[in-house]
Amino acid sequence: MIVQLGIRGSTDSINHILIKIDNLTLMTCNNLFLSGEESRIKTGKNIIELLDALWLEHEISVRERVAKEIERELNIEEGTLIKYNNR
Repeated sequence: MIVQLGIRGSTDSINHILIKIDNLTLMTCNNLFLSGEESRIKTGKNIIELLDALWLEHEISVRERVAKEIERELNIEEGTLIKYNNR
């Protein structure tokens, strides 16, 4: 199974984080552009927890540009998401 991360939004803002697992695509329910800082931080922590749970048994793919955008938007430490590509 391949897990991929993506973003949905415009060039000005990220609205949602997409998590694609084979043919299933999940999308964060809150519009990140409109949600507050606390909600973004919580979403970032939840995504990291999900990836931690999946990385042992599944291949995770995150493009470098997408990883940087998600990390910036969700206040995740720089370089955290791209590390999942090499595990």
